[in-house]
Amino acid sequence: MTRGRARTDTVRRAELERLRAVLDEVTSGRQQVVDLAGDPGSGKSRLLTALAEDAADRGFTVLRALADPTEQGLPGSLFVQILRSWIGLADRAGLRDELIALLRRIADSAEAPTGGCPTPERLRALLEQHTCRGLLIVLDDVHAADPGSIALIDDLIRWPARAPLAMVVAHRPRQTPQGLRTVLARGGQLGTTRRIELRGLDLARAAELLGLPATDPRTRALHRDSHGNPLYLLALARVCPGRLSGRPEGSLADLRGLPPDAALPDRLSRHLVTELAVLAPLQRLVLAAASVLGTELDSHGVAVVAGTTEDEACRTLDELRRLDLLRPLAGRPHSGFRHPLVRWLVYDGTDDCWRADAHRRAIEVLTERGAPAERIAPHIERATPGLDPRDAAVLTEAAGTALRAGDTDLAGHWLRAALAALGRHGPADERLTRRLLAAADEVAARTGSRGLLAEATARLGDGDGPGAVAARPPARAAAAVAAPADPSAAGAQAGDPGLDLLTGREREIAELVGTGLRSREIADRLGVSARTVEVHIARTYRKLGIGSRAALVRLVVEEHRRVP
Repeated sequence: MTRGRARTDTVRRAELERLRAVLDEVTSGRQQVVDLAGDPGSGKSRLLTALAEDAADRGFTVLRALADPTEQGLPGSLFVQILRSWIGLADRAGLRDELIALLRRIADSAEAPTGGCPTPERLRALLEQHTCRGLLIVLDDVHAADPGSIALIDDLIRWPARAPLAMVVAHRPRQTPQGLRTVLARGGQLGTTRRIELRGLDLARAAELLGLPATDPRTRALHRDSHGNPLYLLALARVCPGRLSGRPEGSLADLRGLPPDAALPDRLSRHLVTELAVLAPLQRLVLAAASVLGTELDSHGVAVVAGTTEDEACRTLDELRRLDLLRPLAGRPHSGFRHPLVRWLVYDGTDDCWRADAHRRAIEVLTERGAPAERIAPHIERATPGLDPRDAAVLTEAAGTALRAGDTDLAGHWLRAALAALGRHGPADERLTRRLLAAADEVAARTGSRGLLAEATARLGDGDGPGAVAARPPARAAAAVAAPADPSAAGAQAGDPGLDLLTGREREIAELVGTGLRSREIADRLGVSARTVEVHIARTYRKLGIGSRAALVRLVVEEHRRVP
């Protein structure tokens, strides 16, 4: 048993003990049926494996079957799997003959015009005659079972076999058809079925599964973003180590910020790929469009991104909700993915070229609805920034929103994307240049890092006065700052005042600003208050006719290069 599985079994110890108690009761000769309900990734299959191992240790015959949605046309397909497994384990020729005869009866029923199912009495009689030491039948993913299998389950629930038989019916409640719901509810009313529901782990059990203290902020963040689902909990811990702490779920939902080499763990990938494999082409297309659009999905927006009619999108979204790939959003007429990890897998499987075009269509939808810049920016980033002349302005606005929220990392991310957009589309107007430089200046002031500010200044100029936006290519703009200047040419530059207008203290502070120090750092170095430093910087701006820290840095650099 692997460490991960052992941990999962341990955190579900209460549910496992309830299942083991069923085996204890079965040994008295009474049939027991368990209705095991849980969402995808809640730990059903691992619990069933642990139960099967325990039953085998007790001498039970263990038979397992997994419903396949592609076998809806085969009546009793779950019990076909059970009977075939039993044939392989049968130690008496007479039992094997009876099992083979029952399998043939099922095959004949599939050929019948009525498409019926095998006689339940034959199955019950077989169970009663040949179950002596105990039999455990495990039926998994029964929400996908064919009607004939559900009818056989119903018969065994209504008229239990007089044999030491335990049967576990595991299913996903959100995907369970009404017929199976009715069967299991009837069993509860008759007292022949007991329900075990796998709810989300609480914080203490999530911490135990992760191997982290419950007081660790990362544990709390992972528990929140996984909704207590064991599979998602372990996947998030592996995919985003340390990244989710203190971040909202949207940090995954907007698909940005993931490590370049991030990949879903194999178990989660297999889990989700199995669900996606049975989708029809239109379902795949609509789900792919939904993965691009992201959140608050509605038929109009999805139709535009997918390139389908609104009626087709509406019907398909309803089908995807029944499959529990999408879920209704509480209190809103929209849907969202079951979990951001599901969206990630769907998104990652789409064609790159189609995806870029789909993001452009998503931008149209969001712009039409007046969505804020921070919602549109991720789509611009993934649709090649700069193909639309409005891209840089939206990205710069998103950076401003991030700064107001105190997220300098995100602000820097969007500003670099804005610079990339300008590099593809051409120079910006003066107003956008000032906004972008001001935001880069603010990032530098808050972080103490001048890299982004230097890049923006090199590409755009200082943003002071008409014509300051460089019409030259970015490489030439960078050269204008980086290359040593000719003293005579430098003196002839229009509108470039020298630092000799400043007092000694103002010049000293300007020099320190040029090294990238923040006001507080300058104040500490000079033994004055930060307020005093800000006053001197404001006077410097007025004397030199500039309006930003970026412009001051540029003047300091150029002043040094003019000195022989």
